[in-house]
Amino acid sequence: MHQNFKKILHPNRYFIWALFALVFSGAALLAYISISGYYFDRDFVFAELKTNKLFLDQQFDYSARYPHSWQLERDEVGNIIFENPANLSESLVVVPLNLKDETAVRKALKIIKENNIARADIQIAIIKANIDSEPYDVALIKDSSHFFYIHGHSAYLERFAKNFNIY
Repeated sequence: MHQNFKKILHPNRYFIWALFALVFSGAALLAYISISGYYFDRDFVFAELKTNKLFLDQQFDYSARYPHSWQLERDEVGNIIFENPANLSESLVVVPLNLKDETAVRKALKIIKENNIARADIQIAIIKANIDSEPYDVALIKDSSHFFYIHGHSAYLERFAKNFNIY
């Protein structure tokens, strides 16, 4: 007495599988977004610690932190040029001057905006100026015996100036 049982298939079986696939792929997408967002935040927060190099100029007694991808050159006068090889229009030049030259430098600049910062014994002035009708970013950094004129075109100028140290 063997009975043949007919296998009954659910009429909505394809819908159930499609629903399962949709839920599974949605969960996988949410997990990916969550994990990639975590890595983005972590890289953004720790980027400055990982990506800066330190330059020390013993001749003029200063140090500066700069992005790891940038290159350094000395011009014919001996000034250090920090330049971004990925964007040739982005560079910063550090010019050591005498303290008495500050007045002449300020007169040569047509200052549009100035932001002054004091850190320990160092005074930093971040300046937006025009030189010969061209917009220019400048940082003037001094202590009791040194004066540095930093100029160029870079969004990194303010951070560069804030991390600048005089010895």
